[in-house]
Amino acid sequence: MEHTSTDGRFKTAKPSVYLDQWVWIRLARANVGRPFKPSDVALLESLKTAAEAGVAFPLSATHYEETIRIADPAQRKEIARVMAPIAMGRTIRKQSDLVRHQLLTALHETIGRPTFRPAPLQMLGLGVHWSFTGIEGFMTVVDPDGRVVKSVDPNWTRQLNQYCEFALMAGPADAEIPILEKLGYVDPRYFESNVGNRLDWEESYVDQAVKIKSREELRVALFAREIMHEYGVTLQTILNEYRLSLGSIATGSKANSRAQMMSFSDRVPTMRIAVDMKRDLFRNPSRPWTWNMLRDIDALSVAVPLCDVVICDRDALHQLRRSGAPDRYGTTVTEKIEDLPDLLTDLARLSRAAEPDLSDWASIGPGDGFSIVEPEPPGRIPMGSSIQLLDRGGRPLPTPLGARRM
Repeated sequence: MEHTSTDGRFKTAKPSVYLDQWVWIRLARANVGRPFKPSDVALLESLKTAAEAGVAFPLSATHYEETIRIADPAQRKEIARVMAPIAMGRTIRKQSDLVRHQLLTALHETIGRPTFRPAPLQMLGLGVHWSFTGIEGFMTVVDPDGRVVKSVDPNWTRQLNQYCEFALMAGPADAEIPILEKLGYVDPRYFESNVGNRLDWEESYVDQAVKIKSREELRVALFAREIMHEYGVTLQTILNEYRLSLGSIATGSKANSRAQMMSFSDRVPTMRIAVDMKRDLFRNPSRPWTWNMLRDIDALSVAVPLCDVVICDRDALHQLRRSGAPDRYGTTVTEKIEDLPDLLTDLARLSRAAEPDLSDWASIGPGDGFSIVEPEPPGRIPMGSSIQLLDRGGRPLPTPLGARRM
Protein backbone atom coordinates (compact mmCIF):
# COMPACT_ATOMS: atom_id res chain seq x y z
CA MET A 1 0.00 0.00 0.00
CA GLU A 2 1.71 3.19 -1.20
CA HIS A 3 1.11 6.66 0.16
CA THR A 4 0.23 9.28 -2.42
CA SER A 5 1.60 12.16 -0.37
CA THR A 6 4.88 12.99 1.28
CA ASP A 7 3.27 14.65 4.32
CA GLY A 8 3.71 11.78 6.74
CA ARG A 9 5.24 14.01 9.44
CA PHE A 10 2.85 12.84 12.11
CA LYS A 11 2.21 9.19 11.21
CA THR A 12 2.31 6.61 13.99
CA ALA A 13 5.49 4.55 14.15
CA LYS A 14 3.38 1.37 14.19
CA PRO A 15 1.07 0.63 11.22
CA SER A 16 -2.37 1.76 12.36
CA VAL A 17 -6.05 1.60 11.41
CA TYR A 18 -8.72 3.91 12.82
CA LEU A 19 -12.23 2.46 12.95
CA ASP A 20 -15.20 4.79 13.36
CA GLN A 21 -17.67 3.92 16.11
CA TRP A 22 -20.21 2.40 13.72
CA VAL A 23 -17.60 -0.15 12.65
CA TRP A 24 -17.04 -1.28 16.25
CA ILE A 25 -20.81 -1.59 16.74
CA ARG A 26 -21.06 -3.71 13.62
CA LEU A 27 -18.18 -5.91 14.78
CA ALA A 28 -19.88 -6.30 18.17
CA ARG A 29 -22.99 -7.64 16.44
CA ALA A 30 -20.88 -10.20 14.57
CA ASN A 31 -19.17 -11.19 17.82
CA VAL A 32 -22.47 -12.17 19.46
CA GLY A 33 -23.82 -14.03 16.43
CA ARG A 34 -25.96 -11.23 14.98
CA PRO A 35 -23.86 -10.01 12.03
CA PHE A 36 -25.19 -7.20 9.84
CA LYS A 37 -23.77 -9.18 6.90
CA PRO A 38 -22.56 -12.80 6.92
CA SER A 39 -19.13 -11.58 5.76
CA ASP A 40 -18.75 -9.58 8.99
CA VAL A 41 -17.83 -12.77 10.87
CA ALA A 42 -14.79 -13.35 8.65
CA LEU A 43 -13.97 -9.64 8.84
CA LEU A 44 -13.90 -9.81 12.63
CA GLU A 45 -11.46 -12.71 12.50
CA SER A 46 -9.21 -10.86 10.04
CA LEU A 47 -9.03 -7.89 12.43
CA LYS A 48 -8.14 -10.16 15.34
CA THR A 49 -5.39 -11.77 13.26
CA ALA A 50 -4.01 -8.38 12.21
CA ALA A 51 -4.04 -7.15 15.81
CA GLU A 52 -2.09 -10.22 16.89
CA ALA A 53 0.40 -9.50 14.08
CA GLY A 54 1.03 -6.05 15.53
CA VAL A 55 -1.27 -3.76 13.55
CA ALA A 56 -2.59 -1.03 15.85
CA PHE A 57 -6.32 -0.27 16.02
CA PRO A 58 -6.11 2.70 18.40
CA LEU A 59 -9.05 4.25 20.21
CA SER A 60 -9.49 7.99 20.60
CA ALA A 61 -11.17 10.01 23.32
CA THR A 62 -14.16 10.19 20.97
CA HIS A 63 -14.61 6.40 21.14
CA TYR A 64 -14.92 6.55 24.92
CA GLU A 65 -17.30 9.52 24.73
CA GLU A 66 -19.55 7.78 22.22
CA THR A 67 -19.52 4.43 24.00
CA ILE A 68 -20.33 5.84 27.45
CA ARG A 69 -23.32 7.71 25.95
CA ILE A 70 -24.99 4.37 25.17
CA ALA A 71 -27.65 3.96 27.85
CA ASP A 72 -27.78 0.16 27.87
CA PRO A 73 -24.91 -1.32 29.96
CA ALA A 74 -25.25 -4.67 28.17
CA GLN A 75 -24.76 -3.05 24.78
CA ARG A 76 -21.73 -1.12 26.03
CA LYS A 77 -20.21 -4.35 27.31
CA GLU A 78 -20.80 -6.07 23.96
CA ILE A 79 -18.90 -3.29 22.21
CA ALA A 80 -16.13 -3.34 24.81
CA ARG A 81 -15.71 -7.11 24.37
CA VAL A 82 -14.73 -6.44 20.75
CA MET A 83 -12.87 -3.17 21.21
CA ALA A 84 -10.63 -4.40 24.01
CA PRO A 85 -8.94 -7.43 22.38
CA ILE A 86 -8.58 -5.76 18.96
CA ALA A 87 -7.53 -2.28 20.10
CA MET A 88 -5.55 -3.94 22.91
CA GLY A 89 -5.96 -0.86 25.04
CA ARG A 90 -3.97 1.28 22.58
CA THR A 91 -5.12 4.86 22.46
CA ILE A 92 -4.27 8.03 20.56
CA ARG A 93 -2.60 10.69 22.64
CA LYS A 94 -4.63 13.60 24.02
CA GLN A 95 -5.63 15.93 21.19
CA SER A 96 -4.14 19.10 22.70
CA ASP A 97 -0.75 17.36 23.01
CA LEU A 98 -0.88 16.41 19.33
CA VAL A 99 -1.88 19.91 18.26
CA ARG A 100 0.87 21.45 20.39
CA HIS A 101 3.40 19.26 18.58
CA GLN A 102 1.91 20.21 15.21
CA LEU A 103 2.03 23.92 16.10
CA LEU A 104 5.67 23.66 17.22
CA THR A 105 6.54 21.87 13.98
CA ALA A 106 4.73 24.50 11.91
CA LEU A 107 6.58 27.30 13.74
CA HIS A 108 9.92 25.60 13.11
CA GLU A 109 9.11 25.20 9.42
CA THR A 110 7.85 28.75 8.90
CA ILE A 111 9.97 31.01 11.13
CA GLY A 112 12.73 28.74 12.42
CA ARG A 113 11.57 28.73 16.03
CA PRO A 114 12.14 26.44 17.77
CA THR A 115 15.57 26.28 16.14
CA PHE A 116 15.55 22.50 15.85
CA ARG A 117 12.71 20.42 14.48
CA PRO A 118 10.67 19.03 17.39
CA ALA A 119 11.52 15.42 18.16
CA PRO A 120 8.91 12.85 17.06
CA LEU A 121 6.08 12.61 19.57
CA GLN A 122 4.84 9.34 21.04
CA MET A 123 1.44 9.19 19.35
CA LEU A 124 0.13 5.89 20.71
CA GLY A 125 0.01 4.82 24.34
CA LEU A 126 -1.92 2.52 26.63
CA GLY A 127 -5.24 3.28 28.25
CA VAL A 128 -7.99 5.81 28.64
CA HIS A 129 -5.82 8.20 30.67
CA TRP A 130 -3.48 8.61 27.71
CA SER A 131 -6.35 9.67 25.44
CA PHE A 132 -7.73 12.25 27.87
CA THR A 133 -4.68 13.49 29.81
CA GLY A 134 -1.62 12.51 27.78
CA ILE A 135 -0.33 10.52 30.78
CA GLU A 136 -0.54 6.75 30.99
CA GLY A 137 -1.97 5.40 34.24
CA PHE A 138 -1.57 1.86 35.54
CA MET A 139 -3.12 0.13 38.54
CA THR A 140 -0.20 -0.90 40.73
CA VAL A 141 0.17 -2.64 44.10
CA VAL A 142 1.87 -0.35 46.64
CA ASP A 143 2.75 -0.98 50.28
CA PRO A 144 1.46 1.17 53.20
CA ASP A 145 4.34 3.61 52.59
CA GLY A 146 3.35 4.11 48.96
CA ARG A 147 6.22 2.10 47.51
CA VAL A 148 5.63 -0.26 44.58
CA VAL A 149 5.57 -3.90 45.72
CA LYS A 150 8.22 -5.47 43.49
CA SER A 151 7.26 -9.04 44.39
CA VAL A 152 3.95 -8.85 42.50
CA ASP A 153 4.00 -10.94 39.33
CA PRO A 154 4.25 -8.48 36.38
CA ASN A 155 2.01 -10.79 34.36
CA TRP A 156 -0.69 -10.27 37.01
CA THR A 157 -0.19 -6.49 36.80
CA ARG A 158 -0.59 -6.69 33.03
CA GLN A 159 -3.81 -8.72 33.30
CA LEU A 160 -5.24 -6.40 35.95
CA ASN A 161 -4.66 -3.30 33.83
CA GLN A 162 -6.07 -4.94 30.73
CA TYR A 163 -9.20 -5.88 32.64
CA CYS A 164 -9.46 -2.33 34.02
CA GLU A 165 -9.27 -0.89 30.51
CA PHE A 166 -12.04 -3.24 29.41
CA ALA A 167 -14.17 -2.23 32.41
CA LEU A 168 -13.64 1.46 31.68
CA MET A 169 -14.73 0.96 28.08
CA ALA A 170 -17.86 -0.88 29.22
CA GLY A 171 -18.72 1.80 31.77
CA PRO A 172 -20.72 1.42 34.99
CA ALA A 173 -23.72 -0.80 35.58
CA ASP A 174 -26.94 1.04 36.40
CA ALA A 175 -26.71 -0.01 40.07
CA GLU A 176 -23.23 1.53 40.36
CA ILE A 177 -24.18 5.00 39.14
CA PRO A 178 -25.65 6.36 42.44
CA ILE A 179 -22.43 5.40 44.24
CA LEU A 180 -20.28 6.94 41.51
CA GLU A 181 -22.31 10.15 41.53
CA LYS A 182 -21.36 10.66 45.17
CA LEU A 183 -17.73 10.46 44.04
CA GLY A 184 -18.17 13.03 41.28
CA TYR A 185 -19.48 11.00 38.35
CA VAL A 186 -21.53 13.08 35.91
CA ASP A 187 -23.79 11.78 33.16
CA PRO A 188 -21.90 12.45 29.90
CA ARG A 189 -24.97 13.99 28.28
CA TYR A 190 -24.98 16.72 30.93
CA PHE A 191 -22.16 18.58 29.19
CA GLU A 192 -24.05 18.58 25.90
CA SER A 193 -26.87 20.66 27.38
CA ASN A 194 -24.75 23.33 29.06
CA VAL A 195 -25.33 26.86 27.80
CA GLY A 196 -22.41 27.96 25.64
CA ASN A 197 -21.28 24.43 24.81
CA ARG A 198 -19.30 23.61 21.67
CA LEU A 199 -22.41 22.90 19.61
CA ASP A 200 -23.85 26.29 20.57
CA TRP A 201 -20.58 27.89 19.47
CA GLU A 202 -20.82 26.43 15.95
CA GLU A 203 -24.55 27.12 15.61
CA SER A 204 -24.01 30.75 16.60
CA TYR A 205 -22.00 31.30 13.42
CA VAL A 206 -24.44 29.83 10.89
CA ASP A 207 -26.18 33.11 10.02
CA GLN A 208 -22.89 34.98 9.70
CA ALA A 209 -21.21 32.24 7.66
CA VAL A 210 -23.95 32.21 5.03
CA LYS A 211 -23.19 35.87 4.26
CA ILE A 212 -19.63 35.00 3.25
CA LYS A 213 -19.96 33.96 -0.39
CA SER A 214 -16.32 33.18 -1.11
CA ARG A 215 -15.16 29.70 -0.10
CA GLU A 216 -11.67 31.01 0.56
CA GLU A 217 -12.88 33.96 2.66
CA LEU A 218 -15.02 31.61 4.73
CA ARG A 219 -12.00 29.38 5.22
CA VAL A 220 -9.94 32.33 6.48
CA ALA A 221 -12.71 33.28 8.91
CA LEU A 222 -13.03 29.71 10.18
CA PHE A 223 -9.29 29.40 10.75
CA ALA A 224 -9.46 32.55 12.88
CA ARG A 225 -12.37 31.11 14.89
CA GLU A 226 -10.65 27.74 15.27
CA ILE A 227 -7.44 29.27 16.56
CA MET A 228 -9.31 31.53 18.96
CA HIS A 229 -11.78 29.00 20.36
CA GLU A 230 -10.04 25.62 20.14
CA TYR A 231 -6.30 26.26 20.14
CA GLY A 232 -5.83 29.82 21.42
CA VAL A 233 -4.48 28.84 24.85
CA THR A 234 -2.11 26.24 23.39
CA LEU A 235 -0.75 28.62 20.75
CA GLN A 236 -0.35 31.52 23.17
CA THR A 237 1.48 29.28 25.64
CA ILE A 238 3.95 28.29 22.91
CA LEU A 239 4.42 31.89 21.79
CA ASN A 240 5.13 32.91 25.38
CA GLU A 241 7.66 30.09 25.80
CA TYR A 242 9.66 31.30 22.80
CA ARG A 243 9.03 35.02 23.40
CA LEU A 244 7.11 35.32 20.16
CA SER A 245 3.84 36.93 19.10
CA LEU A 246 1.42 36.49 16.23
CA GLY A 247 3.40 39.26 14.56
CA SER A 248 6.34 36.87 14.45
CA ILE A 249 4.32 34.57 12.20
CA ALA A 250 2.51 37.12 10.04
CA THR A 251 4.42 40.26 8.97
CA GLY A 252 4.27 42.93 6.29
CA SER A 253 1.17 44.19 4.52
CA LYS A 254 -2.31 42.99 5.37
CA ALA A 255 -2.34 40.72 2.32
CA ASN A 256 1.10 39.31 3.06
CA SER A 257 0.44 38.76 6.74
CA ARG A 258 -2.82 36.97 5.98
CA ALA A 259 -1.12 34.73 3.43
CA GLN A 260 1.62 33.91 5.96
CA MET A 261 -0.91 33.13 8.68
CA MET A 262 -2.84 30.83 6.33
CA SER A 263 0.37 29.10 5.27
CA PHE A 264 1.22 28.53 8.92
CA SER A 265 -2.29 27.26 9.74
CA ASP A 266 -2.29 24.86 6.80
CA ARG A 267 0.77 23.18 8.31
CA VAL A 268 -1.27 22.13 11.36
CA PRO A 269 -3.11 19.03 10.07
CA THR A 270 -5.68 18.63 12.84
CA MET A 271 -6.73 22.27 12.58
CA ARG A 272 -6.74 22.22 8.78
CA ILE A 273 -8.97 19.15 8.54
CA ALA A 274 -11.38 20.53 11.16
CA VAL A 275 -11.67 23.86 9.32
CA ASP A 276 -12.24 22.24 5.93
CA MET A 277 -14.91 19.90 7.30
CA LYS A 278 -16.64 22.76 9.10
CA ARG A 279 -16.54 24.93 5.98
CA ASP A 280 -18.34 22.16 4.13
CA LEU A 281 -21.07 22.19 6.78
CA PHE A 282 -21.38 25.96 7.02
CA ARG A 283 -21.88 26.20 3.26
CA ASN A 284 -25.02 24.10 3.67
CA PRO A 285 -27.03 26.20 6.18
CA SER A 286 -30.14 24.05 5.73
CA ARG A 287 -28.34 21.18 7.42
CA PRO A 288 -28.54 21.42 11.23
CA TRP A 289 -25.41 20.93 13.31
CA THR A 290 -25.32 17.93 15.64
CA TRP A 291 -23.04 16.52 18.30
CA ASN A 292 -22.32 13.57 16.01
CA MET A 293 -20.87 15.99 13.46
CA LEU A 294 -18.61 17.55 16.06
CA ARG A 295 -17.44 14.17 17.30
CA ASP A 296 -16.69 13.07 13.73
CA ILE A 297 -14.63 16.21 13.17
CA ASP A 298 -12.78 15.70 16.47
CA ALA A 299 -11.96 12.09 15.67
CA LEU A 300 -11.09 12.37 11.99
CA SER A 301 -9.02 15.54 12.30
CA VAL A 302 -6.76 13.54 14.61
CA ALA A 303 -6.92 10.13 12.93
CA VAL A 304 -6.31 11.05 9.28
CA PRO A 305 -2.85 12.64 9.77
CA LEU A 306 -1.78 9.86 12.17
CA CYS A 307 -3.14 6.57 10.86
CA ASP A 308 -2.46 4.58 7.68
CA VAL A 309 -6.10 3.58 7.19
CA VAL A 310 -9.29 5.27 8.37
CA ILE A 311 -12.77 3.75 8.09
CA CYS A 312 -15.53 6.35 8.44
CA ASP A 313 -19.08 6.87 7.23
CA ARG A 314 -19.89 7.97 3.69
CA ASP A 315 -20.78 11.54 4.59
CA ALA A 316 -17.49 12.14 6.40
CA LEU A 317 -15.59 10.39 3.59
CA HIS A 318 -16.99 12.80 1.00
CA GLN A 319 -16.10 15.77 3.19
CA LEU A 320 -12.54 14.53 3.59
CA ARG A 321 -12.15 13.85 -0.12
CA ARG A 322 -13.38 17.31 -1.02
CA SER A 323 -10.76 18.74 1.32
CA GLY A 324 -7.98 16.64 -0.22
CA ALA A 325 -6.93 15.35 3.21
CA PRO A 326 -6.53 11.63 2.36
CA ASP A 327 -4.07 12.32 -0.47
CA ARG A 328 -2.33 15.10 1.42
CA TYR A 329 -1.52 12.91 4.42
CA GLY A 330 -1.10 9.65 2.55
CA THR A 331 -4.03 7.99 4.30
CA THR A 332 -6.35 5.38 2.85
CA VAL A 333 -9.84 6.57 3.82
CA THR A 334 -12.88 4.50 2.93
CA GLU A 335 -16.38 3.67 4.12
CA LYS A 336 -16.15 0.11 2.76
CA ILE A 337 -15.21 -2.24 5.55
CA GLU A 338 -15.00 -5.05 3.00
CA ASP A 339 -11.79 -3.35 1.80
CA LEU A 340 -10.14 -3.99 5.16
CA PRO A 341 -8.84 -7.57 4.74
CA ASP A 342 -6.68 -6.66 1.72
CA LEU A 343 -5.41 -3.50 3.43
CA LEU A 344 -4.61 -5.42 6.59
CA THR A 345 -2.43 -7.91 4.72
CA ASP A 346 -0.02 -5.12 3.74
CA LEU A 347 -0.10 -3.51 7.19
CA ALA A 348 0.53 -6.81 8.97
CA ARG A 349 3.64 -7.32 6.87
CA LEU A 350 4.90 -3.85 7.80
CA SER A 351 4.05 -4.32 11.47
CA ARG A 352 6.25 -7.38 11.75
CA ALA A 353 9.23 -5.21 10.85
CA ALA A 354 8.28 -2.44 13.30
CA GLU A 355 10.14 -2.06 16.58
CA PRO A 356 8.21 -2.67 19.84
CA ASP A 357 7.15 0.56 21.52
CA LEU A 358 5.46 1.78 24.69
CA SER A 359 2.03 0.98 23.26
CA ASP A 360 2.90 -2.72 23.51
CA TRP A 361 1.79 -4.48 26.70
CA ALA A 362 5.21 -6.11 26.96
CA SER A 363 6.31 -2.77 28.45
CA ILE A 364 4.04 -3.54 31.45
CA GLY A 365 4.50 -7.27 31.86
CA PRO A 366 4.94 -10.57 30.03
CA GLY A 367 2.03 -12.39 28.46
CA ASP A 368 0.07 -12.87 25.26
CA GLY A 369 -2.92 -11.04 23.87
CA PHE A 370 -5.41 -9.01 25.86
CA SER A 371 -7.37 -10.39 28.83
CA ILE A 372 -10.84 -9.09 29.74
CA VAL A 373 -11.12 -11.37 32.77
CA GLU A 374 -10.50 -9.92 36.23
CA PRO A 375 -7.50 -11.77 37.68
CA GLU A 376 -7.51 -13.38 41.10
CA PRO A 377 -5.64 -11.43 43.83
CA PRO A 378 -1.85 -11.84 43.68
CA GLY A 379 0.13 -14.02 46.07
CA ARG A 380 1.73 -12.93 49.31
CA ILE A 381 2.06 -9.16 49.64
CA PRO A 382 2.72 -6.86 52.63
CA MET A 383 -0.19 -6.32 55.02
CA GLY A 384 -2.04 -3.07 54.31
CA SER A 385 -1.03 -2.91 50.65
CA SER A 386 -3.39 -1.27 48.18
CA ILE A 387 -3.87 -0.81 44.46
CA GLN A 388 -3.25 2.72 43.26
CA LEU A 389 -3.14 4.43 39.90
CA LEU A 390 0.45 5.40 39.05
CA ASP A 391 2.13 6.80 35.97
CA ARG A 392 5.07 5.04 34.32
CA GLY A 393 7.44 6.81 36.69
CA GLY A 394 5.61 5.50 39.76
CA ARG A 395 3.97 8.82 40.63
CA PRO A 396 0.37 8.70 41.93
CA LEU A 397 -2.41 9.91 39.66
CA PRO A 398 -5.84 11.08 40.80
CA THR A 399 -8.61 8.51 40.53
CA PRO A 400 -12.27 9.06 41.51
CA LEU A 401 -12.40 5.81 43.47
CA GLY A 402 -9.11 6.29 45.33
CA ALA A 403 -7.02 3.33 46.43
CA ARG A 404 -8.36 -0.17 46.70
CA ARG A 405 -7.40 -2.05 49.87
CA MET A 406 -6.11 -5.60 49.53
